[in-house]
Amino acid sequence: MSSTDENRPPKSAYKLFKWFCDSRYFEELQGDLEEHFYRNRESLGHKKASSIYWKSVLGMIRPSVISQIKIKYPLNNSAMFRNYSLVALRSIARNKLFSFINIIGLAISMVVGLLAIAFITELYSYDAFHEKKDRIHRVIITQHEGDQEPAFYASVSPLLGRQLETDYTSFEKVVTIYRNLNGDVKKGDNTVSLNGFYATEDFFDVFTFPMIHGSPSSALSDPFSLVLTETSALKVFGKIDVVGEVISWNNQNQLKVTGVVKDPPRTSHMNFQAIASFGFLEKLNARNTGLMSWQNMWNSHVYILLPESGSTTNLQADLDKIAAQENPKLYNSSFEPELQSLTSIFPGRKLNNQLGARMELKNINYIVILAIIVLASAAFNYTNLSIARTLKRAKEVGVRKVVGAQRRQVFLQFIIEAVIVSLMALVIAYFLFQLVRPEFLSLNRDIQRTSTLELSAIHYLYFLLFSVGVGILSGFFPSVILSRLKPSAIVKGVSRLKSASGLSLRKLLVGIQFTLSIGFVLLVGLAGKQYDFALNYDLGFETENILNIYLQNNDVDLLSNSLAQLPEVETISKSSWVPSVGGIWTNRGKYIEGNDSTTVNLMNVNGAYISNLGHELLAGDIFTDGLDRTQIVVNEQLVKRFRMGEPIDALGKRVRLQGRNRTIVGVVRDFQHATLDNEVAPFAFLSEPNGYRLLNLKISSDDMAETMLKIEAAWSELDPVHEFQAFFYQDRIERAYASLSTSTKTLGLLAIIAIVISILGLLGMAVYTTESRIKELTIRKVLGATTSHLLRLLSRNFVIMFVVTSAVAVPLSLYAFKELIIPGMVHTINIGFWDLSRGLLIIFGLTAVIIGSQALKAARNNPVKNLRSE
Repeated sequence: MSSTDENRPPKSAYKLFKWFCDSRYFEELQGDLEEHFYRNRESLGHKKASSIYWKSVLGMIRPSVISQIKIKYPLNNSAMFRNYSLVALRSIARNKLFSFINIIGLAISMVVGLLAIAFITELYSYDAFHEKKDRIHRVIITQHEGDQEPAFYASVSPLLGRQLETDYTSFEKVVTIYRNLNGDVKKGDNTVSLNGFYATEDFFDVFTFPMIHGSPSSALSDPFSLVLTETSALKVFGKIDVVGEVISWNNQNQLKVTGVVKDPPRTSHMNFQAIASFGFLEKLNARNTGLMSWQNMWNSHVYILLPESGSTTNLQADLDKIAAQENPKLYNSSFEPELQSLTSIFPGRKLNNQLGARMELKNINYIVILAIIVLASAAFNYTNLSIARTLKRAKEVGVRKVVGAQRRQVFLQFIIEAVIVSLMALVIAYFLFQLVRPEFLSLNRDIQRTSTLELSAIHYLYFLLFSVGVGILSGFFPSVILSRLKPSAIVKGVSRLKSASGLSLRKLLVGIQFTLSIGFVLLVGLAGKQYDFALNYDLGFETENILNIYLQNNDVDLLSNSLAQLPEVETISKSSWVPSVGGIWTNRGKYIEGNDSTTVNLMNVNGAYISNLGHELLAGDIFTDGLDRTQIVVNEQLVKRFRMGEPIDALGKRVRLQGRNRTIVGVVRDFQHATLDNEVAPFAFLSEPNGYRLLNLKISSDDMAETMLKIEAAWSELDPVHEFQAFFYQDRIERAYASLSTSTKTLGLLAIIAIVISILGLLGMAVYTTESRIKELTIRKVLGATTSHLLRLLSRNFVIMFVVTSAVAVPLSLYAFKELIIPGMVHTINIGFWDLSRGLLIIFGLTAVIIGSQALKAARNNPVKNLRSE
């Protein structure tokens, strides 16, 4: 393809549009499509523009645009279709077992397809309500630090947004959002806790959040302005027409309500209860020079609105200039900004510091791939059984061709039969979809938060088109084979069709089904074992009966003293976050004496934390509350990284962290501070009283439910405004590995589906093989063959197939487990012989039962009955 062709709209989309579009409108509509394509290519790039072009073409498929398609060969109108449908229904009714296998197999597999369609269409509706969505981009960054792997973030310093506004013109508007707007809004005696974010004044001009009261263009222009959602306004005031009202924010500032907007749609990647002016954040941080630091990129997000004819190329060049100006000011690190379109945020790349809901694009791809695999397995059944029954259908085809039927008509007849089978399966699949829908939504929190699987009219259309497509695809190959038969060949009999490799096509398809079944069973076992391994992994400290309570800006000492009065509370400590469950807090640490530096994981705790959670102290002592805040307790890895010698030798050594020289007073044994995806890294416990966010309670109780009621009552007495938020350590560990749990459940469901489908297919093939060889088996029995001999005769090919497919399935399963289930995980299970043989034995046992039942049936048949026609 020439470079000119590469810059044009997709050829296949163009040809499709030309095929179905009425010639009266084609030239005008095609011109509009190309104009939009070239405009999008300039601003969004060729790949994105091609995607939009495809969507536009598919959106044109409507009655007002579609031409009256002329069929090259007349097909006798509806009478022929009625005749073909009637023949298909009779064939389905006449072959009850094979029809049952095909319909049930397709129905079970189509459930996965229906779930995928409903789920994916819902996810891709996120942020579609913004009127300017195609022109909005978010700035994301790649952090390079020392010799470490690059880290990818959805957040960026607010300095970038400020510099764009003041020094550059390659955009129409820029909006900076800063997270962590949390506070208590007080109006009279009513106090309501709200959360949201700070935003610059162009927020409502860029994003489409309809304002019920107030002016979108000026709602955030005053530093002390606040915009509420409809629900928040009702909570605070009991009404929504509240523009101009003044409220108290955290009993420290007076804010004026300048707007009320509709609640953000569920399909928005950003959700909020209130939005304050970015100017208010600057007032609160008047003495904090770090707010506009290039390194302060953890909580802010920058969104940019391009002009209608704007180019991302020019904007990216401006971002690169800002980075080139600011990066040299950093020590041993740099930030590389890039643009991400709004429509690719959700679902999208895996990024740290996401704002709101998140769903990785690779998860969507996995769902699509798994749905295709399961559907292919069911389609193989139809293809398999149809080809196996070629001889029985050959006479029917021969008669039709003798009386004048053309090849295309025979092809269409069998395609219609396959579509009818698929439509029957769709009816069953729909009811199964309703049954499994709640289970799918409960797989993990991300799915619950991002999807409802509520169906609309467009979903039913998608389901119908999906069913027709499955029918055509599954019936295509058998239809081609049957339509190619010639009357002269029918007299001689139809030889078995061979694949290119020399194996029969039927054996190949059954082999693929065996491989999928074995593979899914093996993956379920391995994923389940890894999940149990993660939950029970020795973290290096105690987690049992540890209850973590969020402080929510309450007085830490007052709350701690109140809870300490409960007899079930043994000990209490304070911390800034919870290790080993996914979150980390790092800073660059420099060993002063050794003049060396590395990234150090940090955690603010009080003196009671280390003993409360059972950390083993190897040298020195823990720091005491109220003493020198420059004291730190470190782990063995930090001592090794800075070559300090033995733990005892590290005492008194100094490390610079967060702008302070800090003295090591204790060394604890290494522990798993992050999830099992990470190696143990240098770690330091700090003593910064202002950094506590949680209380850690060690509970001793025979009635945990009653104890929780007491703790909640103590909380409510001190804080009647905020909802009590707490979690047991073990529960949060389970959440940290929810993806493994989801993988296990999903693979378990797919394994069941794959096994059911393959067993149904195997049953059909066994029945057909037995029926087609019944006279041979009967003669062998008359000549003295035993039941075991007949069993070996029938099962020999299946056993060989099982051995071959096992040899393929085992290494594929191991590869999939390592690359898809636990990619990059450092601490993993040891895979033994039983882990691999268990799945093989399950499939082999089911295969033996199916083949054995048919052999016994053949052995018990009356020879006279089977040979009377000879």
